[in-house]
Formats: sequence, C-alpha cells, structure tokens
Amino acid sequence: MAAAARSGKPQESAPDACTEIARSTRKPCRNDALPYTDRCRSHRRPPPTALTAASAKMTINGVGWKNWRFGDQAWQQEAWRMYDIIGELRKYANWIGAAVSKCRLYVAEIDENGEASKEVEDPKIAALSAGPLGKGPAKDEALRLLGTNLAVVGECYIVAESEGAPGGDDLWYVVSGSELRQAGSQIEITRPAMAGLGGEFYFREGVDLLIRCWTPHPRRSMWSDSSVRSAIPVLRKIETTMKRSFAELDSRLTGAGLLVLPQNVDFPRGDGVPEGIDGFAHQLTTTAMTSIEDRASAPAMVPMVITVPPDSVDKIKFITFWSELSDKIQEMEDASIKRLAGALDIPLEVLTGMGDTNHWNAWAIAEETVRIFIEPVLQRIAESLDHGYLDAALEFMDLDPAKYTYVFDTTPLTKKPNRGPEALALNAAGLLSDEVTLTAHGYTDEQEQKPEERVRHLIEQAIPAKPELLAEPMILRLLGLDPAKYKTTTPAVPSQPAQNALPAAPQAADQTNEQVPRQEPATNPARGEGAPAPVTAATPDPGLWHMANLAMVRALGVAGSRLVSHRERDRYPDAAKYELHVRYGPITGERAEMVLRGVWEDLAAAADGFDAERMQRVLHELATDLLTRGIAYDPADLRQLLATLAPHLARMPVGVR
Repeated sequence: MAAAARSGKPQESAPDACTEIARSTRKPCRNDALPYTDRCRSHRRPPPTALTAASAKMTINGVGWKNWRFGDQAWQQEAWRMYDIIGELRKYANWIGAAVSKCRLYVAEIDENGEASKEVEDPKIAALSAGPLGKGPAKDEALRLLGTNLAVVGECYIVAESEGAPGGDDLWYVVSGSELRQAGSQIEITRPAMAGLGGEFYFREGVDLLIRCWTPHPRRSMWSDSSVRSAIPVLRKIETTMKRSFAELDSRLTGAGLLVLPQNVDFPRGDGVPEGIDGFAHQLTTTAMTSIEDRASAPAMVPMVITVPPDSVDKIKFITFWSELSDKIQEMEDASIKRLAGALDIPLEVLTGMGDTNHWNAWAIAEETVRIFIEPVLQRIAESLDHGYLDAALEFMDLDPAKYTYVFDTTPLTKKPNRGPEALALNAAGLLSDEVTLTAHGYTDEQEQKPEERVRHLIEQAIPAKPELLAEPMILRLLGLDPAKYKTTTPAVPSQPAQNALPAAPQAADQTNEQVPRQEPATNPARGEGAPAPVTAATPDPGLWHMANLAMVRALGVAGSRLVSHRERDRYPDAAKYELHVRYGPITGERAEMVLRGVWEDLAAAADGFDAERMQRVLHELATDLLTRGIAYDPADLRQLLATLAPHLARMPVGVR
C-alpha cells in the first residue's frame, strides 16, 4: 500500500481547478482537481513521507529534514541507561508496551462533532487497518516497541519499506531515535534483526514511509517528552543507594571488623596453642569453624571464657568497617521507589504492588489506568498513523480523509475476568454459541458434551414435567439403564408442573419401593364435608413450603454476604443478599461448603414436626448446586422439589420428635 498510494489512476474530474504548475508550460495547470484534493491526476499529491505525529506534519520533501537532528538527546540516553539498570523503570515501560500490544487497531467513522464513532462497515476501508505495522505477531511486537519507547523517551519512528518484505509486501517496523542518522543527503536506518533482514537501510524519498511518533513537550511541541525525564534525579538516587548497598556488602565481606582487647587479659589456652593474643585468635577461629561445620557441637553452644581485671572490662571494644547508614539504606531505597512510582505516568499501586487493595478495587484501578494512562499513548500512535498513512490511502481511494480515523479498541484490557454468568445467560437466550460459553468458563470445545450426553441431559430435564417417560424402555436405555432390571411406574402428573425440578432416580426391581399413600378426594370444610384435603405429591404442605423457602433465602443471603464484603456490596445496589452469589459467579464445591457453614443450625427448631435431617440435606444440596453453578434461586424449583419429596418429609406423629 505504501507503493500503491503513490501511483495515479483514472478518475472522474472535480469542479475545482488544480493548484499546481504545469511542467511543460511553467504556467498554472488548467486541469480539474480530484475530489477532496486541490490537485489533478497528473499532479497527484504523494503520501507524506514525513516526520509526523500529533496534529502536525513536517514534510521531508523540503529542506526542513536536512536540519533535523536524529539520535537520542542527552536526557534520552540517560533514560535508556536507567532502563537497563533499574528494574522498576523497566517494569513500568514494559507494562505500558505490553498493554499497548494487546489493543486492536481499526478504522472508525468521524461524526458531525469531529469525534470517532462506530467502526466502519465497508470492507475496503476496514482493510486499511491491516496495513500499518505489519500482521500477526509482527504487529504486536511493533505496538509493544511503540509503547515502550513512548514510555521511556517519548519518541520513536515507524518505517515502511515499500515492497521490502520477502513476498513483495510492505515491510513495517519500529526503530528508536538512536537507530536513525543522517548520512550526507540520506537518512540511514538500522533495520531491527526481528525484521528478518538486518543491516542498514537508506530511506528512499517518495517511495518509503518514515513516521515520527512522539509525545510533544509543553514548552516546545517539536521536542519529545516523557514522565521519565523528570524522574531521572530519583532514578539516580536509586542507583546511588544500590551502589552504597554494594559498598557496604563489600566492606563486610572484606573483614569482620577489629576486636580491641587490653594486654592484661587471661586468654584460654589449649594443647599446642601459643599463649597470648595469638593463641586466643587461633582458638576463636577454630571454634568458629567447628560451629559452622557442626551446628550441634559443644563449641557452637558453649561460649568461650576469658578473665580480665575489673578495671579492664570496659576497655574491650569492637570496631567495624561499616557505618550506621547501612541500617537506613533499605528505608531510603523504598522511599525512592515510592517517589519514582509517583513521578511516572502510572498508578502507584501498579509499580509497588496492590498493597492494601483487594481484588475488587484492584480491577477498578486497572480500568482507571487504561483510561488515563494507556489511552493517551494509543491516541498518539493512532494520530501518527492517521497523518502518515491513512489520509493518503483514503485520498488514493477518492474518499474524504476528514471522515475517517484510526482508533484502538481497549476491550482486551478492560473486559471483566469472570464472564461465566453473562455467557450462560446469553447462551440460554440463544445469543451466544456453546463454544464461546465454554471458553468464558475456561473450557475447550473438546470438553463439550457428547451428543449422547446431551440427549440424556434433555431427558433428565423433561422427566419432572412428564414422569410417565420413565415407563418407556427406550428412555431407560438412553439413560443407561436396563429396562429388565427396573420396574417403571407412572407417577401422578401434576396439573401445572414446575420447571427444572430434580427427578427421582428409578429403583431396582428387587428393592422395596416406598409407595405414596393413596389420596382421597378433597372435601370442602366450608360445607362440613370432613377434614381438609390431605397433602398430595404435587402440592407441598404450606407450612413445610414456607419454612423451607425462608431457610433457603436466609442461607443464600448468608452465603452472598460471605462472598461479597460489606464495603463492596454497593457495586450491586439492585441485588438482594440471596442474589449476590449470581453476581459473584460460580464457586467450587469446597468454597460452597465454607460459605454455607452453620446456616442450617436453626432448621430443626423451625421444622415443627417435619424430618429436619432430611430437610437439611435436601436444602443443602439445592443451595450447593445454585452456588457452584452461579444461578439464581427460583422458589418454583423448591416447590416442585418439595412436592416430589413430600412423602419423605411428612410430619412425624405427635410425640415422635
């Protein structure tokens, strides 16, 4: 495209006259200008092979580039030196570069207010986003270098060699200011080794592209600027502190100091050991070596004993080679690093660690960082590519450059880490594919349900609404059961079956089935026709239902409060406590047991004659299932479950409690 943008092509004329001078007659051109330009087909304006960025252009066709000073300035050389030796600075710059490399470049339309709006739908215009900076990993690496250079020295250059790639495509890469120099009347560029070529390349005016991308200095817009420039004194202080630490270590490694003893000391003496201070030094060294070799030896546990006159005790002194400053070095270094974090264009927590923040406001810090610190870097890169490449390409396509611009999509940096619940909801609504839903939960398509597994799952979901399906031998076979070994009875079908109830497993033929007592027709107490209607398998006892419903709401409310702290609950103002687990997302079974601990303690007192132990087991399994799947509690599910299990949870006789 870099080469194609420089060749003319036939097109319709425009009413405006060309502003160029005809070469043959040396008079103003009489041809009509092309659309959106002030030149005709013969005098088509070539794309600016330029030093461009921000909203300014400096064409290389004139004499301005001959006076341009390539290479790093003094402060930029110092910034790169600090980048090589200060790990915190490298972390900051590489973090900016990595964040920039994850963003996607696309062409957007400009609305009537001059702001970028939606992404273009025309495939020919959208294809212009695939041209700059290469493709695939090469493009990611170019973006990384752009972000890192802008973070450290606030300046770098984008090079596009026309048809420089092995396949004849344009070759795009990014170089720093130190990789360009003026060689006579030419610009010499050091190719990066990653481009696959290496060596030196001489810029060809009118053929290749050279785009300068920089952060303008507030005082002089042509100067480059970065937050590292003002942080150089702090970086030098960190470097000096490190050198002092090394000096302290060297002094301690050189010697352990001096031990001053008076002459009238009575030193211990062993066999073959000379008298006096020489013998004491020998004995001290021998004891130290024995202690190092065997920590459990007696010399390692028992001190050496010397005797001195009372007036000589205070004359024993120990002289060291290090100063008291060594105790303050770490404190000084920590203070300098904290000051460096405050000087750089990045939140303090990113460089020093999250500190007192938790996983909730850590994500908020990341979103704020992208908006304040990453997006300006991306805007400078996009604007540089706008003036250096997109405008000329649009003119070549007879389109108005003022209607389109480059924009970076920062969604990969700001999307929430847990998208599982949203993916499940969209999949249930038919708006998201199964593959994407699995990916949102961290699974692959190879782990998706097999067709036979899905059929069995659908049957299990249909059985609560149509229990008579269990009488079909084919259904039993699809469920993996042998019809010959199971008795299939047709339970009573509820008049209005609830959804998503849990089916009861069929029982073996040789087992004693616990039959549901036959229910007599209901009578009307108002007419004096006997007692109230007994509870049927499809209608749970009202007392049982209300007690179980309140227990479930309380249990899920306690679990939600334990999952979402009180100070973070304002993130979900529209969610009740028993719904917080849905916003939090699915958790493991072990975590579910932890947050449900102790929530059923009052169930026995409230059961009022029901089988509290079975009730607790049923409610605990249902609550665990909701927490591990991250789905909301539906009272209809509990009602249907209690209706199915009513015979097992019926009131016990009076006195049997």
